[in-house]
Amino acid sequence: MHPGIVLWLIIKAILYPMLTSTLPDALHGLFVAGPDAGDYPRINDYFNRAYHRDPEAFMLQFELLREQHAAFHSQDSIAGYCSLKPYGYAGDFQLIDRLYTHYTGEGEHITRWDAFAQAQPAAVAVRNRKTYFKDLLTNGMPGRVLNVASGPARDVFEFYKTWPQAPITVDCLEYDAHAITYAQSLLEGNKRVQFRQQNILTWKAEGSYQLVWSSGLFDYFTDAVFVRVLRKLLSCVEPGAELVIGNFSDTNPNRAFMEVGMQWYLHHRSPAQLTDLARQAGAANWAPEVRSEPAGVNLFLHLTKPV
Repeated sequence: MHPGIVLWLIIKAILYPMLTSTLPDALHGLFVAGPDAGDYPRINDYFNRAYHRDPEAFMLQFELLREQHAAFHSQDSIAGYCSLKPYGYAGDFQLIDRLYTHYTGEGEHITRWDAFAQAQPAAVAVRNRKTYFKDLLTNGMPGRVLNVASGPARDVFEFYKTWPQAPITVDCLEYDAHAITYAQSLLEGNKRVQFRQQNILTWKAEGSYQLVWSSGLFDYFTDAVFVRVLRKLLSCVEPGAELVIGNFSDTNPNRAFMEVGMQWYLHHRSPAQLTDLARQAGAANWAPEVRSEPAGVNLFLHLTKPV
């Protein structure tokens, strides 16, 4: 047997009993069977306390626990799918659409853990941002829209389903070709929606829009990249029109579960940080305003171009 495998088995034999001993007795059964709704507070408390106490140790311990439970290592589950990253990155279009559609995998164990994931404020916030975008379209009816990192485009699909005659065209900028194929299938050839496969970092801004929207991209960026991309998008906004950027809040109560259970890492930010980044990008006079969806987890930086 390869020496590296032997070493891993030894480490596993030592650490796994340590991990299970750190699980409160009441949680052993929950991890095996999966939690009911009444168990959710204890699960969250476990993740938050252990992660706050020693993030690195808890993440190492949880990787051993992950192996024991399909809900954390199977693509059929929400947490497992996210941690496996089948398209090479967390938060891909399939995961987002699972959250949008209240997906739960098969098998009681996975179904229970997926129900837990779907009930969390972070998942609710993802669904709320879909509604947030649709409301911007409905209330403003902007004629020309740029949707940056459009993912599954279910928000666009649902908007046109409600407003089939809306005088709006949407340009979707998306890096992942699989996401584009998925979205095009969902939209069934809607001619008012056009897709461009492009990396936002190399994309050259062109044209002007009455609404520029990006809800699931900027919280993957460092501050420097955030400012660089925001500065590029500012050039696409018509005078008097709006640019709206989504970013998860630094008060996200599910950060521990996302980072440990799902291996989904974001750059969480406060309203003050978002406003400061807008200033750094040259938008101090764009009336920066930070709002949020009802769960208070997904923040939205609104910038209005001066006339």
